[in-house]
Amino acid sequence: MSNDITTEAVRLALGIREAQARSASVNIANAGIEGARAQRVDFAAMQTLLSEAAQGGDNTLAARLSAAADGVRAMPAQAGVDPIQADEQVADMVTAGMNYQALGEALSRHFGLLRLSIAGRS
Repeated sequence: MSNDITTEAVRLALGIREAQARSASVNIANAGIEGARAQRVDFAAMQTLLSEAAQGGDNTLAARLSAAADGVRAMPAQAGVDPIQADEQVADMVTAGMNYQALGEALSRHFGLLRLSIAGRS
């Protein structure tokens, strides 16, 4: 059960970072358009799920994390009120990319340890 929660939590976190990078890329593409406003995606509910996963969660948490991870791709970005700041968007994209890479490496290590565990090696 704990492995399901960990895997689904990392999958959700990867989806959040991917959506943040997508949103930043749209904002960068629109930065040259006069009057364009920065798009934002609200991940507050998903961040709450990730916090719950970090604390252990309950029996339904893995399923809720999985459903949330599946829903990240469909989340629409909301048009904001702030004008697009290209430097800020580039920083957001770089941050999302670095976080995505770190999560991917953590997931790879997790599966490596599972593989060793199954094989009976330490």
